[in-house]
Amino acid sequence: MVRLSLRSSRPHGDRAPSRGTQPSGGPPASAAPMDSSSQSPPAGGDPSEDGAAAELPRLTVTQVEQMKVEARVADIYRVLFDAAPNAKSVMLELWRDQHVEYLTKGLRHLAPSFHVLDANRPWLCYWMVHGLAVLDETLDDDLENDIVDFLSRCQDKHGGYGGGPGQLPHLATSYAAVNTLVTIGSERALSSIKRDNLYKFMLLMKDKSGAFRMHDGGEIDVRACYTAISVSFL
Repeated sequence: MVRLSLRSSRPHGDRAPSRGTQPSGGPPASAAPMDSSSQSPPAGGDPSEDGAAAELPRLTVTQVEQMKVEARVADIYRVLFDAAPNAKSVMLELWRDQHVEYLTKGLRHLAPSFHVLDANRPWLCYWMVHGLAVLDETLDDDLENDIVDFLSRCQDKHGGYGGGPGQLPHLATSYAAVNTLVTIGSERALSSIKRDNLYKFMLLMKDKSGAFRMHDGGEIDVRACYTAISVSFL
């Protein structure tokens, strides 16, 4: 494992465990054809075919939205693959300064639309701090201290980090918080982690089967095992 710090110029990739969010509002128009109740059954035909169609699962709103995103990404790749070599170099140019400005601004203030991620605030810290580290950009001391102070308020007194101050400790947000603090890499950041309590929290999340739960009474899955092992290693 390669350690990435804002005090080092050694970038590495790191993906956070995926966490889907369901958009608000009603299902998009493209979901309507899957609604069997809104369509009249065809006259005639094979009854067995009608039964098979009735057994098909309906797509959820989240699945429909994911399919839309996948289609848009595919369109972008088609344009890129068909472009001339000189055009590709322009299309793939990294606008470093704009990214640095966007990430730094986000660490200080987020738009109201981000309220849907209120239970994921350590993740927001991690994504932005890690992005700045990959771009080899350093944080000023005040902003760095603000991040450490905020994550300390997310730390449960019995161990682990919640999605925000006072929220339930969770292995995923503990992973995000610890990675943020390790990426910052200062003595103040690292010493803010209450290691003994964090260790006790992870032991509480361990199931008798050997797997881990994401939180107290939560689901058991591969994410839980990965985040627990990663945090322990760090």
